[in-house]
Amino acid sequence: MNYGELVTAIKDYCQNSETTFVNHINDFVIGSEDKVFMSVQMPSFWKSENIAVSDSASSYQLEAGVIDILSVRVNETDGSTGLVDKGPVLYLYRKDYDFLYEAYPGDSSALSTGVPKYYAVSSESVSSSNPRMTILIAPRPATGKSYAMTVDYYGKVDTDSITNGGDSKETWLSVTAPDVLLYGSLVQAYTFMKGEPDIIQMYEKQFMEGLALLKNLGEGRQTTDAYSQGQMRTPSA
Repeated sequence: MNYGELVTAIKDYCQNSETTFVNHINDFVIGSEDKVFMSVQMPSFWKSENIAVSDSASSYQLEAGVIDILSVRVNETDGSTGLVDKGPVLYLYRKDYDFLYEAYPGDSSALSTGVPKYYAVSSESVSSSNPRMTILIAPRPATGKSYAMTVDYYGKVDTDSITNGGDSKETWLSVTAPDVLLYGSLVQAYTFMKGEPDIIQMYEKQFMEGLALLKNLGEGRQTTDAYSQGQMRTPSA
């Protein structure tokens, strides 16, 4: 289902083409997408960012749209900033912001240095309607050292929505589970119309059943024992 087909379906189900209603259809769809997004980690929102870390900084602002960090890893080979995941890879432990400063005290000229072992979320902000996150790593690389760091994260920016891209726009959700997106949008639409409670409840039931199936699918495909299978190596705590 593309965006044009979704809009037509919403108007047909609601039997409503009134201007104010149509002007809010994007809001209904985004509300539905966000409920799914917050309930299920959809593959379309798994992303990665490669960052060259060096002795010049210990704080890095990530790309727009980061909601939650899944993992952070560095290539342990010095000077490997152009060789992401091509050498020994070290997964960083996530710690509290205060822990990093307590464990690695000092100012910009006297920080503990070495291969990064930990990271912490130091701040979150919003830029152009998209969330942004800044992380702190410790220890910072020694003078003259540089490493390739990869951040895997779960994120969503405006352009990830089916509402951004015209009538032909499709997304993973609209193609894989169009009924979930439709029924979620109808719940929003009928609530806006102050429709009959039994109709809203019916659409809510359909939406929740589809959401449960999506969640089962997502959880069933995730690797739950990657460490024991030797797929990643972590630093000593």
